[in-house]
Amino acid sequence: DFQIDSIQILGEKKINKLLSNKFKVYRDNPSAKKSFDLNVNSTSAKTIIAKDKKGNPTQFSINVSVSLQVTDDVNNKIDRIFTENSTYNNSDNKFDLKKYENNLIKNMTEKIFSEIILFIQTGNLTWF
Repeated sequence: DFQIDSIQILGEKKINKLLSNKFKVYRDNPSAKKSFDLNVNSTSAKTIIAKDKKGNPTQFSINVSVSLQVTDDVNNKIDRIFTENSTYNNSDNKFDLKKYENNLIKNMTEKIFSEIILFIQTGNLTWF
């Protein structure tokens, strides 16, 4: 029952590509009762959580964060930040490790997208 008129997406390219493709579904909805403009800024950070005795990383954490600003058709605005974290063990096979990290980022981004849509759909928008 809503549509997205415009989307401005900044930040992490991988995350932005995933979000942009998912938001396309909500463009040009002729039966929409509400319309919104979105400003999205995404980031991801990989940190070392644990190391072995030699100082080599054994466990990592990835954090995906999406800062969202929603503007309705009468120019009310609300800001909200959506974040997801995941921890995982290091691997000797760096190719598989990179594939796994990319898959984690994709899954966390999809979960954040679902949370954003639910946030907009349920009307949990407290305007300021």
